Amino acid sequence: MQQATPARNRLYAQSLLILLLALWTLPSLAATAVRTSYVSIPVSQDGTTWQLAAKLNYPQDITTGAAVLIVHGSGGVDSRGALHTESLNNSGLATLEIDLWGARGWVGQQTGRPRGVPETLPDVFAALDFLQHLDGINPDRIGLLGFSWGGVVSMLVRNKQNQARYGAGGDIDQGFAANVAFYPVCWVYNKVPGYELTELRKTPLLIQTGEKDDYDSPTSCTDWQASLPEQDRRHVDITVYRNAYHGFNTSAPAAEVTDPFSHQGKGGKVIMKANKSARKRADKATVKFFIQHLVNSSGDTPS
Repeated sequence: MQQATPARNRLYAQSLLILLLALWTLPSLAATAVRTSYVSIPVSQDGTTWQLAAKLNYPQDITTGAAVLIVHGSGGVDSRGALHTESLNNSGLATLEIDLWGARGWVGQQTGRPRGVPETLPDVFAALDFLQHLDGINPDRIGLLGFSWGGVVSMLVRNKQNQARYGAGGDIDQGFAANVAFYPVCWVYNKVPGYELTELRKTPLLIQTGEKDDYDSPTSCTDWQASLPEQDRRHVDITVYRNAYHGFNTSAPAAEVTDPFSHQGKGGKVIMKANKSARKRADKATVKFFIQHLVNSSGDTPS
């Protein structure tokens, strides 16, 4: 057994000091401190008013003036929103995740659920108006992130007619600055009434979907993009993840549902299954997209 020497003691002391300094700096590497508030947003449409519940996360240490509205899928608020909320908050973006079902009385059953996505557009534009008037948020730096039902929302809000009908004051220039749509049922647009995408706002759109999504074919989204005029086509980016099913960025166990909109409108079973690799890559791509278009952009909102 070797005896300790002055030189060895100095080495031990230096190593201990380095370790203490490393531990001291660990908080800077931890998750960003976030102030969380639960808010209620009034929504009015056709003479009816209801209260939209939402969770607001606002980073305290790092703020960019940018925010992202998060819209859940058919099953309601779940792990997908939590995943991307954390990553966006850690990158300095505020988030507002809304609950479309609570005010409608749907807490797990079909009762109260809207017949189609367009019925929930008033909620989404009311949430946008809330964010635009929030202290510390730049109204020109607000994005939208949606999954499945919310992904369809993310597509429809880019339609100028929907913006004019449901947006605050009907101003088509005060919409979302950038949109991310997860598996947004690409076959449906301009084929089913209420899902028209004709005159579109010139804002960036990122579609992320799975190769094995049971709503579409592997080329449904790129086929839709190809159908657009050139000036609209160049604002759309599409990523199709290999071996990924509908809902691939979930953390929930695999599930199977039946939907008449699946299989390009033929109807049938839909597999919802996580893909860890695709989830991780999609989360990084989502943050990168919003940083590029909400934080590093000029802040101008094109029409």
